[in-house]
This record gives sequence, C-alpha cells and structure tokens, in this order.
Amino acid sequence: MSESRRALRERSAPAQVGAPSPPPAAGPARAAEPAAVAEPARSPGGTLLGVEPGQPTLRSAEPKPPLGRGGWPLPTLTARQQRPRRWWAHPAFIVSAVLTFLSMAGMAAWMIVSALTATDVVVTGLTVTDSQGTLHVDWNGPDAVYSLYALNGDGQIVDLSGQVRGGTDAWLPAAAGLYDADTCFVVREAGLDADVTLNTADLAAQGAQSACVADAKPAG
Repeated sequence: MSESRRALRERSAPAQVGAPSPPPAAGPARAAEPAAVAEPARSPGGTLLGVEPGQPTLRSAEPKPPLGRGGWPLPTLTARQQRPRRWWAHPAFIVSAVLTFLSMAGMAAWMIVSALTATDVVVTGLTVTDSQGTLHVDWNGPDAVYSLYALNGDGQIVDLSGQVRGGTDAWLPAAAGLYDADTCFVVREAGLDADVTLNTADLAAQGAQSACVADAKPAG
C-alpha cells in the first residue's frame, strides 16, 4: 500500500473518544478551610500580649495585665452594723432624769430649810399712824416678844424694841429724832438671828412685816 492511501485511511477513521470521567461524589461540598494565621513568635522568657483583633502586638519581658479596664482599685467598704440603743441609754432620757433629780433635790432642800427656819410667831396688819407729831406703830400677832427696827434712808438700822408697849404697838415721838421721812419700820419676833431687811422673801421667811413713814395715815 502506498503512502498516500495509508494517510487517507487514517484521516477517514473515526476519532476515538477517551474514557469518561468519574461522576462527582454525593453530598454537600466542603468549604475550603481558611488559612491558619501564624502566631507571632514569642520572645524568650516573655509573654505575648495584644493578640486580640484590633489590638497591637506587644511583647514584654515580664507578665503584664491585659489591656483594657481592670478591677476597682479601692476596697469595698461594708457598713458597720450598729446595735439598737436602749431607751434608758438615750441622751434625752439621761438629761431628763438628771434635771428631774436636781429639781426634786432642790425642792427637798427648800422644804428642810423652811422647816428649820420657820417661826410660830407671824406679824400681820402692820400700820403706821401719825397722831399730832407722834407715830403710832401697831400690828397684830400672838402673845410673844417682838423686835422693832427702824431702817433710815442712809442705810442705818436702829433697834427700837425698847419703845414697844403693850406687846403689839409702839409710840415714837417726832421730838426724839428716832426716824425721818425716809424711815421704814420692821417688826418681827425677838431673838431671831437673821439680817434686818426689807426684802419681801426674807420678811416672809422671818414672819415679819414692814411699813414706812411715807405711808403713815393721819389719826382719825
């Protein structure tokens, strides 16, 4: 066979189809795994910090706390539990009790002093009457011995007990110079060891009374 015929036969022969490729495997296709991120190299003896997303990579030779807000720096204080105060330990009750005690003690002392200094002879109805230049000092009281004192305007005290006649009155002539226009008289029980005064409280404690020349009434 000539070369031309052999070439013509090869051209007219059908082309051979290769073996078919195998069908794809059944089931969902697996997604491609992301490439692993290479961990930054650690320094010898150090700690790697800042590997979270958005943080820079820091290297430190010593352990350090993570970046960000940490715990509260001050210790937490706990309120101290207080025991309820007893009613008798309350300041208001203590002050009230002290004031009550002082008031009662003062009243008791006053009653004792009054009982020791009380007198059974009490002068009442002391009057001064001007009878033609002579003063008549008259008072009421039980049968007792009385003392009559003249308190002049200059503060001088004169004992006129010797002028007492009849027990409850005395006659004082103006010519004797025993008084002046500013003189006041005090009548009380004789023998009292107390100051002669015109003080109302002292007169009441002594059972005495006072009257002044300026208040003298003319004899009627």
